[in-house]
Amino acid sequence: MVNAVKGIEWKKISKNDREIIIKTGENNEGIAMFGFTSLFLWKDYYNTHYSVINGNIVARGFSDSGENVIYFPRGLEHDTKETVEQILDNVGSNVLFMPLTNKTAEAICENFPNYKKEELEGKCEYVYNQQDLAYLEGKKYHAKRNHISKFNRLYDSEYIEINEENISILRECAEHLFKKIENSPVQEYEAIKCAIDNFSELELRACVIMVDGKYVAYSIGSMINEDTADIHFEKADREYEGSYAFVNNSFAKYGFPDAKYINREEDLGIEGLRKAKLSYYPCRLNQMYKLGF
Repeated sequence: MVNAVKGIEWKKISKNDREIIIKTGENNEGIAMFGFTSLFLWKDYYNTHYSVINGNIVARGFSDSGENVIYFPRGLEHDTKETVEQILDNVGSNVLFMPLTNKTAEAICENFPNYKKEELEGKCEYVYNQQDLAYLEGKKYHAKRNHISKFNRLYDSEYIEINEENISILRECAEHLFKKIENSPVQEYEAIKCAIDNFSELELRACVIMVDGKYVAYSIGSMINEDTADIHFEKADREYEGSYAFVNNSFAKYGFPDAKYINREEDLGIEGLRKAKLSYYPCRLNQMYKLGF
């Protein structure tokens, strides 16, 4: 569906838009939330539409709290003033710009000094060296190696690489863990099912971990650009000690041997999740920002 208002056509994101968004919205920074796959998987939750304005891919939708927002999967790298003026004329001046990279936020503030830049709490992406997650070398990863060693001592596990022929295994595992894990978000599970339904078209990669014929963990990811992978979803049954550490390590090693970096996305403002992500020693943090009056 295309909504045309004051010269801008906003189109609901579909699978057919993958090529234009990837090509036009070149994601050199490896920002997970600006990748086509993330935009597509969460399109219904955020009501995401997009338009190409002055050569920039610009998206609009809602924030987690339901605010009307504009964000830039590519980053506003040229014609900043003209593009923002067109957007404001189209959607109104009370719109928020978020999430933005620091570079994009500064470019807008330079032309619109009334906007105030703030860090987006919970919207800091954690990026790691693939080799670190895959091999856990050095003293700093001693505890992680112990978790995995204990998992291997306790359980006879099977790592299953998912493809179109055995996709039913991933579907069954996702459903099992959605029911097993307490307070599993329904909206996230809908995005997970969307990923499974469009597995090949989105060029996704995934694995399932089984122990004695039982589903224990799974992970789903894709390449954002030529050197950076994005882990979209990762779930594990905590009743199996070390299951999260095991699937994290295994998928990094076998799922993305061709990646230089792995983006494990944001911490959602959850303190425990923040500590867990920091404990793997990210090599880079993609802090996101918002602009408002």
